[in-house]
Amino acid sequence: ILAILDKEEDLAKMCKVVENVRLLLKDDEEARILMGANGFVEAFLRFLGSAVHENNVAAQETGAMALFNLAVNNNRNKELMLTSGVIPLLEKMISCPHSQGPATALYLNLSCLEKAKPVIGSSQAVPIFAKLLLQGETTETQCKLDALHALYNLSSYSPNVPTLLSSNIIKSLQFLASTGDHLWIEKSLAVLLNLASSKEGKEEMISSQGMISTLATVLDTGDTVEQEQAVSCLVILCTGSESCIQMVLQEGVIPSLVSISVNGSPRGRDKSQKLLMLFREQRQREQPSPNRDDAPRKSVSAPLPMSIPAPASGPESEVKPLSKSISRRKTLTRPLSFFWKKSYSIHH
Repeated sequence: ILAILDKEEDLAKMCKVVENVRLLLKDDEEARILMGANGFVEAFLRFLGSAVHENNVAAQETGAMALFNLAVNNNRNKELMLTSGVIPLLEKMISCPHSQGPATALYLNLSCLEKAKPVIGSSQAVPIFAKLLLQGETTETQCKLDALHALYNLSSYSPNVPTLLSSNIIKSLQFLASTGDHLWIEKSLAVLLNLASSKEGKEEMISSQGMISTLATVLDTGDTVEQEQAVSCLVILCTGSESCIQMVLQEGVIPSLVSISVNGSPRGRDKSQKLLMLFREQRQREQPSPNRDDAPRKSVSAPLPMSIPAPASGPESEVKPLSKSISRRKTLTRPLSFFWKKSYSIHH
């Protein structure tokens, strides 16, 4: 097979060979190990380079998906791809609308590797990922999901955050979180949580018009996991920011928080109680001193409950972020593990 890939000049014939190997790799982990150790990463990259050079979209998809299958659960093969020049090829592919799907899928696979996060995070792919999230039916849903999952992986590496923010990612994530579509809300909030953990991300989220309103809406209408994500975001944003607390209180979130503190997930209950505590501390700071003659400051907040309801009894296992609704009863060993099984399934 390697001899054919090395000597054959007809791209169509090579494409058939690569396609057959791709199908072989889908169910054979040992084959991935052996082929990766015997030159197939380099051979597939040469084939992909030829496909990109000739603008052959079908061959590009075949090559990218063969590399995808070769990289599944194999960090050594991922590292070989990085050192052998896969990123420049993917940058060319993702710049073309017709080849964005397979390129994004391979980017996602590679983004699970820690060494790849700074490389991809500084590439031309990031702003394209952000734009893909805003596109409508012209972009396949799976491509947008892969872009969102890749952004989640990249945002977990803190040095990437400034680059992500400069790509206008906050606008894209806010748009998805406000769609009311459960397919997007939980995943976009998980990325926002990663971004909010940095000072720059926190400041941009607070200043982004409509962001607080979007999070407040999720508190009111989201499911248990989405509420947990939203209240976790708000705790981060409100901590140390009186102006953000006032913005949140203006949205009338108290009833939703009280409800979550009783009926939410264990983590959601804990976070809602912390947020209510922040509100009470803010209210206490606003109260005038008995020795002061100044008029009390006006507060736009709704009446705060005198006490926090006791959490409802139930399992104390914490719901992990970024799990799909059909899998929320399962405890994930790490973020995105479910999506690896779902979205990273071997391409047939």
